[in-house]
Amino acid sequence: MSRQCSCSEGGCGGTHYEEIVLDTLLYSARLKETVARQQSDVVVAMARMIADTFEAGGKLLICGNGGSAADAQHLAAELTIRYRSSVQRPALPAIALSTDTSALTAGGNDLGFDEVFARLVEAYGKEGDLLLGLSTSGRSPNVLKALEAARSRGLRTMALLGGDGGTIRPHADLSIVVPHSGTADRVQECHIALGHVIIELVEKMMGYS
Repeated sequence: MSRQCSCSEGGCGGTHYEEIVLDTLLYSARLKETVARQQSDVVVAMARMIADTFEAGGKLLICGNGGSAADAQHLAAELTIRYRSSVQRPALPAIALSTDTSALTAGGNDLGFDEVFARLVEAYGKEGDLLLGLSTSGRSPNVLKALEAARSRGLRTMALLGGDGGTIRPHADLSIVVPHSGTADRVQECHIALGHVIIELVEKMMGYS
């Protein structure tokens, strides 16, 4: 139940906004705890698959839409540049497929938006590489088609998903599903936290920390 705000300046409508902050952050924390307790083995397996890919000379391709595109770029940057300043290591080959606006717009215009990531997988992916798809709904058509294209070219596949995993889950060799539906925000908060943990594990598995 919302308490009345004691704000003397007015304009808050009597709603105690601090309760929104508390409810939102605590729910996000509980969601992360649920994923940690139920899927920690998959997190470790994903990190091992990425580390093995890098050690064998392969690269990681990452794709997603909207906020998930931003997460793809975020994680790729932390692998190619660095994640923690305390860890000195070589650059690790990761490519976010959402960063080339000319390719995305040409692909959307000429082939249809559902095909843009699959086309880039065709361009950059080779056997021994790995594709990570991000979809908060588990149903993004272009991410699904990218995973299909990856498998057809001999790439291994992983996914960070939401809800029940949707149509994408069966196309990923490994997947983590955040059990939250309806809005993307809480799922994305888990995805980026998972990405950070995975990168830390990759560095440790490769002997860098």
